[in-house]
Amino acid sequence: MKTSPYQRSKTHISKLSKTVAAVAIGWVLIANPASAQSYPPATVLAAEWWQWALETPASVNPLTDQTGQFGAVNQPIGNVWFLAGNGGGSTVRTVTIPAGKALFFPIANVFDVEDGIAIPGGTNVFSVPHPLEVAQAFVSTAIATASGLSCSVDGSPIQITAANLEQSIPFILLEPADNILGVPSGIYFPAVDSGYYVLLKPLSRGRHTIHFASTIGYFGISLDVTYHITIK
Repeated sequence: MKTSPYQRSKTHISKLSKTVAAVAIGWVLIANPASAQSYPPATVLAAEWWQWALETPASVNPLTDQTGQFGAVNQPIGNVWFLAGNGGGSTVRTVTIPAGKALFFPIANVFDVEDGIAIPGGTNVFSVPHPLEVAQAFVSTAIATASGLSCSVDGSPIQITAANLEQSIPFILLEPADNILGVPSGIYFPAVDSGYYVLLKPLSRGRHTIHFASTIGYFGISLDVTYHITIK
C-alpha cells in the first residue's frame, strides 16, 4: 500500500523519536537558588536544547556522536553548555568543556511536531488540526512511561524526582537539508517536548565522569551513557 507524504513524513518523525526520545543524562542541581536565577527556566532551555540537537546537521550531530568529537558543535553562546544522550544502547564519550559553564541536559525527554512547511517551495510537509494540542498530548503520554532514571557524577548518585519534569514552550525547528529527522528542509512549528531535565552548576576544573541510564517504555528503548569530561 502506498503511503501519503504526510504518513511518510510522520514515519520519519516517529523514527527520530525512537532515536532521540530517550536522550538521557543526569546531574546535580544548582544548589543555590540565587545562582539559578541567572539562567533561563527549564521550559526555555529545553526548547533551545532541541533546536541545538535537531538543527545540527546529521554529519556532525551530537545525538549520534559515538565518541564525543562533536560535543562542542553549535553550542549556544552564554553560560550554559548542552549535553546529549543516545538513541539506545551504550555510548562512551570524551569531551572538553570551558570552565564556568552550567550543564543542561535531559535525563529522558520526548519531542513532537505536527506541522511543517518545506523550504524552498513552501509546500506543506504534514499538518493536523490543533497541532500544538496533539503534540503536547503525545509527549505527555510518552514521557509518562519513563523509568529507571539514574545518574551519578564522579561516583555520587543524583536523585531525579517529579520536580525535574517539565514541558517546553512551543518552539520552531529550522531543519537543514542534512538533518537527522529525515524530513525535507524547512520550518516545523509548533514543536514541543516533555522531559526530565537537570541544570548542573559549573564543575570544577579538571576531570569528571558522569554516567546515566534510563528507559522510555513507549519506545522500548533503554540507554546507558558515560561522559569523561575535562573542564578547562
